Amino acid sequence: MCVKYLPANMRSDRDLGREVSVRPGETITLSCDREGLELQGQRQISCLANGEWNAPFPKCAGGKCGPPPNVDFADTIEMIKKEYDSEERVEYICFNKYTLVQDPPYTKYLTCENGEWRGTIRCLKPCTVTVEEMDKRGIELRWGGRQKIFVSHHDRVTFACQRGKYLTVNELIQICNDGVLILPQCE
Repeated sequence: MCVKYLPANMRSDRDLGREVSVRPGETITLSCDREGLELQGQRQISCLANGEWNAPFPKCAGGKCGPPPNVDFADTIEMIKKEYDSEERVEYICFNKYTLVQDPPYTKYLTCENGEWRGTIRCLKPCTVTVEEMDKRGIELRWGGRQKIFVSHHDRVTFACQRGKYLTVNELIQICNDGVLILPQCE
């Protein structure tokens, strides 16, 4: 028995889904399932008696991509086109105060590969604290008093208890983590 898992852009004449499984002596015919893709390699492949295929599996190459997809809290750094060739890439930048993650598997690019956009972009949210939230918790900014703040992911914020109040919950120094800032409580 010969088995092969087909890539998403290829199909066989037997319509067996993604996993192709055929008996020795049988032949399958392969094709690309998206317009603009070109089959590179042998179109027909046979299963040999030893469970191996008689030739390497072909690839579907080429293909164009449409405009790049929207990414949450980010935009492309240049004007987008209607069509992109395979291997062309588009660079994204996060909105103001959002932080671009560039550790694998994340990147700042999406790349057109054989008619599909590949890559993962993630922007971490900033933190916002209003004067009302600080007053409710009996705190203020250590260095800025009573004003609304807007800080990026991983920024450190130092609070102080308002005059006559004392810390009861959490630390006075907190770090913004993807839009979440744990506020201290002073009473």
